[in-house]
Amino acid sequence: MLMTMIIMLVMLFSGLFVMEMAIFGEMAVNNEQRGLQAYQVAYSELDGQYQYLINNPGVLMNAKAANVNLAIIQNPAGCSNLAQFCQTATLRYMGEIPPPPGYSLSKYIGLMFEIDSVATLGQAGARSSQTMGFTYVTTLSN
Repeated sequence: MLMTMIIMLVMLFSGLFVMEMAIFGEMAVNNEQRGLQAYQVAYSELDGQYQYLINNPGVLMNAKAANVNLAIIQNPAGCSNLAQFCQTATLRYMGEIPPPPGYSLSKYIGLMFEIDSVATLGQAGARSSQTMGFTYVTTLSN
């Protein structure tokens, strides 16, 4: 009888240990999934902002004077709800460079810009910051 009780206690504790490890594993996978979602949201915003800026070069010229906080395209109302991603996007002017091959050095100049997109999931704390640089070619008269 005593041996049966000891075996039952060992099985009980091993079952509790296995259950704790399963819960820990599930939490680790959940955290990783949230991190990947934050990455995807931040990266998608970069793509949307790039397309917007190429179609609106006036915003690029404004950024030459100071950093520009961009309006969020992919998830504009996210910060009001803790269950959604809160995003920020910033455009920075990095300087002038020669234009890419195929452009005349006497007529064109390359302007280097950087877009920084940050996505944070309020309730989970998952965060991703993605940055993309690009060169905008314009005439020297601008």
